[in-house]
Amino acid sequence: MRKVEIGQRYKQIGPPRAVWEVVDAVLDPANIRHLRIRSVNDPTIVKLISEPTLANERLYRLIKEH
Repeated sequence: MRKVEIGQRYKQIGPPRAVWEVVDAVLDPANIRHLRIRSVNDPTIVKLISEPTLANERLYRLIKEH
């Protein structure tokens, strides 16, 4: 699994096919890395997602290296 980095952009594969930018990273109590991502089209929309989920190419595709 490729490490997700701050500034990378990912396109959601299924609807709504949004583009998300990684803005922050945190560890949960189980030591699983989570990433705060925000919509490129509407920066007021922010989600927290696990790194394994964001790195899953069936769900998200990397579209921009930082």
